[in-house]
Amino acid sequence: MNRLHKRLEAPPPDGSFRTAINVCLMAALLCSTMFATGDHAYAQQALPLRGTLQENALPAQNNGAPAAGPPNAPAPATQNGIPSRRYEPVSPGALPDDDNGNLGLLGVPLDDGTPPSGPADDSGGLRPNDAALPGSETAPVPAARPLRLRPGERSLLDEERADTFDNGPIEQNGEANPPAGRTDRDNLPEPALERRIVRPDPEPFAPLGIRAGLVTLRPSISTGLRATTNADGSSDGSSALLSETRLRARATTDWARHSAWLDFDGTYDRTISGEDYSEPNIGLRGGIQLDLGEHTTVKGEVGYRYRQEDPSAPTTILGTSNRPAVQELDGSLGLRKEFGRFFADVKGNVDRTVYGNAEFSDGSVVSQKDRNNTFASIALRGGFEMSPAIKPFAEVEIGKLIYDEKEDVNGFQRSGVRTALRGGVEIDFAEKLAGEFALGYLRQGIDDDRLSPVDGLSVDGAIKWSPQRGTDVDIGLLTRVEGATAPGDSGSIFYEGTLGIKRQARANLDLKATLIASLRDNKDGTGWDKGFGAEIGATYWFNRFFGFDISARHEFTRSEVESRQTDETSIFMGVTLQR
Repeated sequence: MNRLHKRLEAPPPDGSFRTAINVCLMAALLCSTMFATGDHAYAQQALPLRGTLQENALPAQNNGAPAAGPPNAPAPATQNGIPSRRYEPVSPGALPDDDNGNLGLLGVPLDDGTPPSGPADDSGGLRPNDAALPGSETAPVPAARPLRLRPGERSLLDEERADTFDNGPIEQNGEANPPAGRTDRDNLPEPALERRIVRPDPEPFAPLGIRAGLVTLRPSISTGLRATTNADGSSDGSSALLSETRLRARATTDWARHSAWLDFDGTYDRTISGEDYSEPNIGLRGGIQLDLGEHTTVKGEVGYRYRQEDPSAPTTILGTSNRPAVQELDGSLGLRKEFGRFFADVKGNVDRTVYGNAEFSDGSVVSQKDRNNTFASIALRGGFEMSPAIKPFAEVEIGKLIYDEKEDVNGFQRSGVRTALRGGVEIDFAEKLAGEFALGYLRQGIDDDRLSPVDGLSVDGAIKWSPQRGTDVDIGLLTRVEGATAPGDSGSIFYEGTLGIKRQARANLDLKATLIASLRDNKDGTGWDKGFGAEIGATYWFNRFFGFDISARHEFTRSEVESRQTDETSIFMGVTLQR
């Protein structure tokens, strides 16, 4: 005891150095002990990253014991936090090697159930449950701060909770872990990239046609009753009830380069009651267009018509029991060549006309072979392109009218040379306005010196105009030379103009109106014959194939010659079938 007390006493003056060393060693031992225990205390007070606490961010429990881990393990990354990437030095060996050997590539802990060690987790927060804070059993759990949402707004946290599974009991923290609500369906079908849009048919009552390869045929037939005040259209005609049938058909091609078409139009009237009358009228016409290069076009047309002679014409034989038949056959072929803004046309034309015999009530027959004739001509046209839609031109025509009989029954030679000079314009505004108009001078010479030539103004044209959608206007102008049979009569020039308007009032209702005006310049000194006609009608379509027709017509002719004056009014009712 005495010896022990001596050590605690103040050191003598000669042992002061040794005593100071002992005091320093004891102070260092005490500091090391305090630092060793201080890290564990600070780790208990460490908090996770900011953000709402998830249930998988709670410390992993194993039978109530905290999970073991290295003393320097960092706080695990939560699901909503931004994890920090592992520090990877450029020089190898700057960080100590992992003693446990449970780190994979880039420091990601292996999924072997062992707690991670070493540097911070670099998994990007994908597996937050593999790491736990040491001593987290005593760490305070912060309550989730309530989110302030606008009315009708849904937080992203609620959506994430609906898509994840809860790892712990919900009762642990009812505020931070609310009950999972009903999840929305997330496998809704995606809309197609290219949807098929069904558009309404702009013409639901238009004919469909019959397609055979590259040709489409659109036939139609109309039949009904016509009540008329003048059955045969003569100056002394009487009323009758007629059955009228009309057959029409149009065939068009769908070729990639060229085009062709064929039209048929036939009408037959026959008396049911009243004046005995029968009249066929048949027309057939076809055409073809060949595009021989970018600036060369070939066009050809051919037509045939069978009709009865007009009772108001000057050439009609009076007193016959029939109306003599007239057959007309024509053909044309033309070539068009463009040279920059200029163009040139050459066109050949041939017309053939044949007249039937005239019959009388006593059984006698008068032949009209001396009226049969053929006309052949060639026309040259040249013009320039003022604009793509307007092309002025000038045309010259020369031809020869040849009768089958050199002399007629009265001994006159009626063959001769025909010349014409015209100027006009071609118009092409696509579907709005298209066609051509020509104005000039026409002269028909006669070989017989006793007969004067027939000459006069020439007006020709064909224009299609659509002022608005559903309205179509057709304008036609015609000039032709008519022969004569009477002695000393050279013939006449006949002018005719037509105006047709068609309006689609509804998809299944078509309204039609037609105006016809005619003038005949007689060279026999009888002046002018004037004619006028008007017709209005409507067609109501029950479907694409069946419609109801009704129309009314009035026409008349005025002349200084009594036998050429006519007047007629008629009403038609019937049905139309089309395909």
